[in-house]
Amino acid sequence: MSIRLMSEVWQTKLPTIEKMVLLIIADHANDEGTEAWPSQATMAKKASLSIRTIQRAVNSLVKTKFLLVEKHGGGSANCRDDRRPHKYTINLKALRGDQATTRILRGDADNLDGATFTPDTGRLSRPKNLPLEPPLETPFDLFWKAYPIKVGKQAALKAWDKAVNSGVDPKVLISGANQYASDPNRHPSYTAHASTWLNAGRWADEPLPPRELSVEEKKAKEVEWARIKSEREREKSRLAQIEDEKARQRAVPAPQHIKEMLIKTIGKSI
Repeated sequence: MSIRLMSEVWQTKLPTIEKMVLLIIADHANDEGTEAWPSQATMAKKASLSIRTIQRAVNSLVKTKFLLVEKHGGGSANCRDDRRPHKYTINLKALRGDQATTRILRGDADNLDGATFTPDTGRLSRPKNLPLEPPLETPFDLFWKAYPIKVGKQAALKAWDKAVNSGVDPKVLISGANQYASDPNRHPSYTAHASTWLNAGRWADEPLPPRELSVEEKKAKEVEWARIKSEREREKSRLAQIEDEKARQRAVPAPQHIKEMLIKTIGKSI
């Protein structure tokens, strides 16, 4: 937070919205006007404006040289690259010289989300509604998705880093988690936590040996088999009824003269 910079922003002749946005950035910056990376959502909340209005104000400040923007350059060292906010630097020369006296109504700066600058014809360019790209899944995310029990994620992440740093291929860990999850002999009540599984190096284990089913499991298996058998019998009966109906529809009654001839023939033979 730089009180000195905020005081200098108040002395500029910027339009109200641009001045408000620059004040918010100065509130996050140091006295040199650097190291500021408030998100667009944060600026919109503080200024009681929409994110689109914040984008247009930032683009106007970039256009008039008050602001420099490094796309996805902010955030802490632990922040993922695809989630880093933009990093803002206030141009102290422009701020103290107050070069800008007019406001850019519409248009976005280069390398920012949105449309291009308003053309010199004076027409207002319609901002593009660019879709937000979903964050990329890390190898650990894929491992965690595959692992059959979601308990102790932070401990699992530490064990994951330990295994990977020791030279284990992440693909091997992910494949092992898939195999463990799909093993028919794995009992849910005796499934190891991911951290225990990783620390024990169990990705190299052979498939689990066959185990004796509990009374409950045997009963559930019998019930399931009875259900499947009943469904098969109902389906067989349904198909037989369909075939009977088709045969009945295909049957053509004999003409009347054929019936009379058959009656006479049978009568004579008797």
